[in-house]
Amino acid sequence: MGPALTRRRVRPGGTGLPPGPRWTGWPRSRRAALALAALLAVAGCAPDPGPPAPAPSGGPLPAPPAVSAPAPADVPFLRAMVAHHDRTRVIAAAATGRITDAELRTLVAAVDVTEADELATMRRWLAAAPDGDAPGSPGHHPHHDTHDTGDAQGASTTRDSPATADPDLARLRAAPPGRFDAVLVEVLTAHQRAAVALARRHLPAAVGPEVRDLADRVARSRAAQIRLMAGLPAP
Repeated sequence: MGPALTRRRVRPGGTGLPPGPRWTGWPRSRRAALALAALLAVAGCAPDPGPPAPAPSGGPLPAPPAVSAPAPADVPFLRAMVAHHDRTRVIAAAATGRITDAELRTLVAAVDVTEADELATMRRWLAAAPDGDAPGSPGHHPHHDTHDTGDAQGASTTRDSPATADPDLARLRAAPPGRFDAVLVEVLTAHQRAAVALARRHLPAAVGPEVRDLADRVARSRAAQIRLMAGLPAP
């Protein structure tokens, strides 16, 4: 029987994983499951509550909660982060069926789930912006823009961009089976470092409390992901 599990609080910036030798001595399947649970906890990801419950006696359904428009100072950050999340999901899609390490496979799945949830939230916020979610609305999609994101390298790459526009993604797609996991860790680590830098840079300037909370969670959860990738077995 493995070691007993106890409820652990996730400290800000932490991963929620057992420390040091206790973590490394656990079975890989349990470590992978803990990695997924910790990532979702750090990111603040919650299950979709689904559609609202029907009103009693066949009355009208309750109105969905109103979405507040983001402050103008938060909009460029949200657009840049949407582009970054888009690229994360492209990386995750490129890794589908190719990862050999079980922990890395679980980690990438957790990253994809978390960022899909955040992406939907940010797009709802941007859709409520006074400019209709972008320059030149209607019908504009912010992930099709090019953003000056500084350290957020490659954040402007989209699903529709050619591989030549993203050398890291091209290298990942061309990696041979024996090297794929190592290349994925390198590419995803650099990509998530950019997310940490982008979020930390916006935190002092964030206006809306929801956007500030998102930036804080992004900075902490991506830092946790980077630490998890650094602890994966060498290829």
